[in-house]
Amino acid sequence: MKAYKEQYQRYGWDGVYDAAVKAGYTRSFSGMIYAAKRMGLGSGMKDKKQPRTNKSRYPELTYPGEKVQIDVKEVPYACLRGALRRDGKHLYQWTAIDECTRIRFVYGFEEHTPENTVKFLKMLIKVFPFPIKTIQTDNGTEFTYKFISDTERSPMDTYLEKFGIEHILIPPRTPWHNGKVERSHRNDQRYFYDWEKFKSVEELNQKLKEHLKWSNNKIMRTLGNKSPNQLLKEKLAV
Repeated sequence: MKAYKEQYQRYGWDGVYDAAVKAGYTRSFSGMIYAAKRMGLGSGMKDKKQPRTNKSRYPELTYPGEKVQIDVKEVPYACLRGALRRDGKHLYQWTAIDECTRIRFVYGFEEHTPENTVKFLKMLIKVFPFPIKTIQTDNGTEFTYKFISDTERSPMDTYLEKFGIEHILIPPRTPWHNGKVERSHRNDQRYFYDWEKFKSVEELNQKLKEHLKWSNNKIMRTLGNKSPNQLLKEKLAV
């Protein structure tokens, strides 16, 4: 009941289960839902869709850094306040997620540019405690010049070459190939942007830092009820 009151409104059943397990709860996720509904909790919540079977999933990667997905999310304009809104400014969130452990790094910028992608990569390489073998992105000009120039290389490709990191592009108009980072952006919308406001990019990054700490420590059923940080620790210890 305590976990429900503290977590449900903002974080839904996943947040309730995460808090309950950390408090010593031992039943399954479905068992918790059944018990909660018997108590009349969350009656207005629509049932979740059945998870896909393993046959429809992409094969899981086995070690951290094997492939990292990166994408950019525009901060919803409704979240902006003060001078940002008055001057018609926009903010953007760069996101990197390791496919193996689901550990993430996020950071906000004021401009959607290739140069900010390189700034993000510099931070990412320092923050992730493992070498990155491959980075996967869509075909946006912040990542690649493939569709706008036959001769000029993007700042991202030039930078990655220095570190021997492979850059994979997903096929055009197929965002599902970057499904993990796309899904994480939907969760950011639900658990973060639907609740927060920002007057500056500094305030955005301050709040993103706390949100990132929460999301990297939130247990995930797809990880066997472990958090990304827990799984990362296990993988690095091998």
